[in-house]
Amino acid sequence: MSDYIDILLTALEDELYPSLGKDYFLPLQQANDALTALSATLTDQQRALLDSYEDASAAAGSAYQDAYARRAFLLAREVYR
Repeated sequence: MSDYIDILLTALEDELYPSLGKDYFLPLQQANDALTALSATLTDQQRALLDSYEDASAAAGSAYQDAYARRAFLLAREVYR
């Protein structure tokens, strides 16, 4: 963690999950249930493709969230100067 935004992002993430409620966890459980059901019907090759898709999708989502939060902190810093 080389800058204050990294420290803020880490603190934000640490505090985020306890504050998430059913609006987050219910759809997450539904998505996991659907993925489990789908995965049971796939061949090994299809499952590998799905795993590859999930990894890439998660990486893209994480990069988006990090960039969004970083921009929000930078914007807040400009507003409060």
